[in-house]
Amino acid sequence: MRFGWLLNLVRSPVLMGFTQAAALLIIASQLPAVLGVETGWQQWLAAPHRHAASKAFGLISLALLVLARRWRPAFPSVLFIVAGMTAISAWAGFEASGGKVVRALAAGLPSRYLPGLPDWHTLGQLLLPTLVITLVSFLETASSAKVENQGEGQIWNQNQDLIGQGLAKIASGLSGAFPTSSSFSRSALNIYAGARTGWATVVSVAVVVIALLLFTPALRYVPQAVLAAIVLVAVVGLLKPRRFAHLWRVSRVEATIAGVTFLITLATAPRLYWGVLAGVLMGLTHFLHHRLHPRIIEVGLHPDGSLRDRNLWKLPPLAPGLYALRMDADLDFAAASEFERVVLDHLSANPDLKQVCLFAQPINRIDATGVETFGQIRRQLKARGITLHISGIKLPVETVLRHAGELPGDPMLKSYRTDTEALAALACQHGEPADMAAATI
Repeated sequence: MRFGWLLNLVRSPVLMGFTQAAALLIIASQLPAVLGVETGWQQWLAAPHRHAASKAFGLISLALLVLARRWRPAFPSVLFIVAGMTAISAWAGFEASGGKVVRALAAGLPSRYLPGLPDWHTLGQLLLPTLVITLVSFLETASSAKVENQGEGQIWNQNQDLIGQGLAKIASGLSGAFPTSSSFSRSALNIYAGARTGWATVVSVAVVVIALLLFTPALRYVPQAVLAAIVLVAVVGLLKPRRFAHLWRVSRVEATIAGVTFLITLATAPRLYWGVLAGVLMGLTHFLHHRLHPRIIEVGLHPDGSLRDRNLWKLPPLAPGLYALRMDADLDFAAASEFERVVLDHLSANPDLKQVCLFAQPINRIDATGVETFGQIRRQLKARGITLHISGIKLPVETVLRHAGELPGDPMLKSYRTDTEALAALACQHGEPADMAAATI
């Protein structure tokens, strides 16, 4: 349905917090196998015990992977390390000594399967969980895909990715398999292995098919410690704690969003989607707050010739009895009420005001609420005998206002194409040479 744009709601700080937490969780889940802790951390703390052979397989594989990445990055070291460790495992009787291996897998390709049609009651029960699973799947896709594409400097095609995932889910339903989705650790492993294009996935699928048809019996001897070491090495590269410090310098609010996403993802594991959902909600709240509180400033002429915040730079007013303002936002339903409040508050505080000049260049769009607010302000200014000047209004905004009848031929309403024209006109009204005013801007 081409709804990939919805994934743009997942902001960069949310993705950063989620990916860092996901990487940490993956490392924590694989580290016990690498160290020979086969009972899990909780049971191990109660009764410490390590399987020496598993620890040896894990640590040796880890060391070989690190050394191979440094010496020969393009060499398919993962494949050869797995093959060599599998051969040693089968020869030394690793499974018989109590070591954990992959064990027997179902051989051959999946057969066709036609699921039965559920009744309406069952469909109703499935609807909400399916929507949640779909959202989680999309968010995990976004996190892994954006991390991968940012590293490669490529643009991610959300719709194409979702089409592929949807087709894969349909295929899994017609073969009796689990629904497929993106895999954070698999994406990390692809990056670690040096994958650059979609052909890497095509080749991996071909290898899986060949393994299912020919090499399934041999896979049972692969030590789980070796697989854990592979995942560990791949995911460790994604841990970048310095990004939190960098984000804190850029924006403390967004750094807080990333930190909360990180903590909630860790706290709610294995339900990782709660962290992403919380981050998305915080991000949307932050965005809405900014839209409801646009930047509206009174401008003055800076010595460098630009129009800047008069209060911040301690600049004199452009002219006596003039209120010159600029709003750096669209004049829509979100910003309209704040815009009206700022103008009316200034009018109340300055009853001797004679002119208002709106530098409208930053306003790119106006909606019905904005038109109504603009009309109310214009009529209130006219009723008080205050002339309204508009500078640099853009064509889409001007077109909407003209269609609404809010730009009439009125001597109390003056419009200028550029800020230079507006400043020259204001200067002339107060006895200053027009060419000098134009030269300053």
